[in-house]
Amino acid sequence: MSCTLGNSYIVKSGDTLFIIAQQQLDDGERWHEILKPDGIPFTDEDASNLQVGQEICIPRSTPLPPPSGKQINLEARFYSMEETNCHLPASGVHGVTLQAALALQLQSQCQGESVGRLQCAVDPNVIPLLTNFTLVLWDGRQVPAAALDIGTAIIGQKIDIFVDSVEEAINLGVQSVTAIL
Repeated sequence: MSCTLGNSYIVKSGDTLFIIAQQQLDDGERWHEILKPDGIPFTDEDASNLQVGQEICIPRSTPLPPPSGKQINLEARFYSMEETNCHLPASGVHGVTLQAALALQLQSQCQGESVGRLQCAVDPNVIPLLTNFTLVLWDGRQVPAAALDIGTAIIGQKIDIFVDSVEEAINLGVQSVTAIL
């Protein structure tokens, strides 16, 4: 490994710098501290073009936390931006849709403040409102998510994931996901 500054990390499928920073530095917003092996910081363009197998360098100044926190297995259903017409979620803060989160487009298409995370509706007794977490999708990909909404049908180990359209919500159906808090 060739990191001169920090600990070497090899990019895996589904990784983003935000997710890596969330897991390795305990704060996704610290992704700008992650460096290339030559010690040069990543630009926004570099960050959106990570390659599986690519080496990156995690700063040594912060001890690496355990690989994951508390894991909660959930039944996922989907609700759409199209059907909500961008009405404010229960938290009063918008997140992004699943496709936007997967594409690293972390600015909400809805008006208002955006948290730069996938918007999810949860049972606040299982995941408290405004909790940031990593969502592991049914296919193993991981996205930064936030508990920004609640719903009357979301009781117990269920989660609603914000998507772009009603058609996408129907096509996705019901999936098994894991929240890492």
